[in-house]
Amino acid sequence: MVVPNYNKERTLRDCLSAVYAQHPPPAEVIVVDDASTDRSRRIAAEFPCTVLAFPVNRGVSAARNAGAARATGDVLFFVDSDIALAPGALAVAVRTFDTYPDCGVVQGIYDLRPLYDDGPVEAYKTLFEHFWRRRATGVTATTMFALTAVPKAVFELVGGFDERLRDAEDVEFGTRLPRRYEIRVSDEMVGRHDDVDRLRPYLSELFRRAMTYAGAVVAARWERPAAGSVGEARTPHRVDLGSVVGMVSSGLTVGTAPLILLSPWLAALPVILVGAAIVADRELLAFAWRHRGPRFLLYAAGLRWLTHLTEFVGMGLGVSGALLRRVRAGGSRPTTVEVRR
Repeated sequence: MVVPNYNKERTLRDCLSAVYAQHPPPAEVIVVDDASTDRSRRIAAEFPCTVLAFPVNRGVSAARNAGAARATGDVLFFVDSDIALAPGALAVAVRTFDTYPDCGVVQGIYDLRPLYDDGPVEAYKTLFEHFWRRRATGVTATTMFALTAVPKAVFELVGGFDERLRDAEDVEFGTRLPRRYEIRVSDEMVGRHDDVDRLRPYLSELFRRAMTYAGAVVAARWERPAAGSVGEARTPHRVDLGSVVGMVSSGLTVGTAPLILLSPWLAALPVILVGAAIVADRELLAFAWRHRGPRFLLYAAGLRWLTHLTEFVGMGLGVSGALLRRVRAGGSRPTTVEVRR
């Protein structure tokens, strides 16, 4: 079990308590502390785990890689330090690999309840993450490493995480996974997550991830397969049409709103665009209605629109930057964007 950690004193004890409550228990637990400035290392010392302490902050990619390099087992289970696993999560991962020999990655889902309920932003984020991950149950195309297991041999074959990336590193990992390996999501492998709970940090996280995703994943679609890689390279992360519609509709709503000054009739255009975004998210919004009621539905719809707008701007800037770097490099692969947290 590999637990990357950076300033998570609030949740680290819950995380490790849940790790040691697994049945059967993990053969080893490695906490990689990424130069925390809080009480994280003292909390980790309360448990019989191995603690690797970085002298300077290097990012989650480096932390996971260091933990994987230190691990001696055949299967690596990564869990973030703000997640408390359900008791049978580790057993589900092992059973999945036994059942599906071609599975190279198995990842779990977030519980509908957060680890700590800190308000409406976290309630929305947790609901969205639960809905999105549960909908992907079975074979999927995207890797998300918040609570994920991978055979060590597969991890080493891929080459670990790109340490230049501090956001979207887990998605980028999946683009290098040979396509002969399945990526699976199990809704029996569950963890309660202490998610972001304030609007500004939430939108900032979205923006950074969108920019990095554009450089590290979207730009990968421009690349030709390397020599000798025929039959091995995985098709880059597939496009989620609903998300694209939501992002474009939200962006164009803002762009077309000033047209109302030219003619009141043009007010219909942003209204239509808002409607398109709602239709694109109808399943998520219906899920919010069922689980939190009509008042939360209105809040979720507004925050979802703002989410799309933030991602639209981030993706636009990220893709533009990647294109510019590609032109400057004379057609070579665009360099990825490093955003420090």
